[in-house]
Amino acid sequence: MSVVHILQADLELTGPAAIAAPETTAVGSVLRPDLPLSRDGWDHPYIPATSLAGSLRQQAPPERRRELFGDIAGEPAPSADGMVPDAGGAIASPVRLLGTRLTLPEADLMQRRRTAIDRHRAAAKATTLHHRELLPPGTELAFWIRLDTEATESPLVDEVISLLAAWRPRIGGGRTTGHGRAELITVRHRVIDLTTADGLRHWLTCGGPGLVDDHASVVYERAQRAGGAPDEPYLFGRPLEFRIADSLHVGSGTFGERTGRQTGVAQILRDHENTPLVPGSTWKGVLRARVEFILRSVGIGPVCASTQDDTAGSCGACVVCDSFGWAARTGATATGGELPTAAGARGRLVFADSPIRDGSIKVRNHVAIDRVFGGARDEALWAEETVEDGYLTLHLRHDKPVPDLMRAALVLALADLADGMIGVGGSTTRGHGTLTAQPASAEWLTTERTTALHTLRAHRAAAPVPAPTREEAGA
Repeated sequence: MSVVHILQADLELTGPAAIAAPETTAVGSVLRPDLPLSRDGWDHPYIPATSLAGSLRQQAPPERRRELFGDIAGEPAPSADGMVPDAGGAIASPVRLLGTRLTLPEADLMQRRRTAIDRHRAAAKATTLHHRELLPPGTELAFWIRLDTEATESPLVDEVISLLAAWRPRIGGGRTTGHGRAELITVRHRVIDLTTADGLRHWLTCGGPGLVDDHASVVYERAQRAGGAPDEPYLFGRPLEFRIADSLHVGSGTFGERTGRQTGVAQILRDHENTPLVPGSTWKGVLRARVEFILRSVGIGPVCASTQDDTAGSCGACVVCDSFGWAARTGATATGGELPTAAGARGRLVFADSPIRDGSIKVRNHVAIDRVFGGARDEALWAEETVEDGYLTLHLRHDKPVPDLMRAALVLALADLADGMIGVGGSTTRGHGTLTAQPASAEWLTTERTTALHTLRAHRAAAPVPAPTREEAGA
């Protein structure tokens, strides 16, 4: 190969993202997050090229993935005479990702704390609180691709450039809760012809990012600076608008300074612009729990309870696990005492973070009551931040087709949310977390509720009647 093509692609994160490296946390450490960012040898945040290669391979048409990105475990390819070779089948990728470089904005790294909710107690589940680092939106990521050809113009190079132009990057974990979203900014192409003196001189005297110099041509540039990348389609064809009816507290797991005898103020979760928000993980957890309750209540199942204890857990087979995703049960909770063959699966639904607009932040003081004397307990004054009178938008999207049954159950769950039957965030049983739908969204929910009920009745009527148990038959 006498011609080297170097492509430099620049991405910008439009949401928080991370490639976690839990193996870097020392056992028993409480000073670093449970899921710290992957870092290079100089302790700088780092996104490995392997993550981008996997995303690009997924973007390519299935029939071209092997030829573009290689294969290590596929079926052996037929030879020219139509005979299948005896050994091999593995081929190297002609598309080589050389490396990545992150440029962080002025904002600090983001910190997120999350916990699971026990379905039986409706409270935080023990030993599930975890803390992770995230790259803030606005972080820029550059990476380089090398292609070797025999000519300065090649169909392979054109195909890779077209693949990049249509690419919708999603980096790292947490994609169904709004993490990892990115946009392609530019793609620059530098041709280095090693048969010429100038090309050979450039190849030998420059290295790394310096290979893409002022002689590179811009082959792709996004139309606008923000919001130009396509998003997954809305599940219901529209976002849903809500207003905080009382107050809302989604905690960040951090506390403000202590004053006097008062403990630190429990702070609300904020984004990189210091705006209060409801994270996508909260929407996902609240709606999943309600959908499970609705489907079990009307007798459509089996539907798991998505708790990981000795009696219930993510089954990986029901319609809820298929739509929301699932994680494998282990140990005694595995079916039949055997470990599952898969570690889990990503769901079809995508929940984005919801910044709260026009809300006022208040500090509410609380005190525990002494059960013997009936007065305030000494040293038990505490406080928390809440958001009141704000507005927020639920962006519920999907990247795969969602069954009609799940769509109907989600409509009913959202209607229950708008009616105040369930809440968002903490302390929903004492005046927090009640939302009301804005007029347009309330009208849509009222209209769709009838259709959703009809869908559930149809599925219930078509479901097979379970055989009676031995006790029922004897009765």
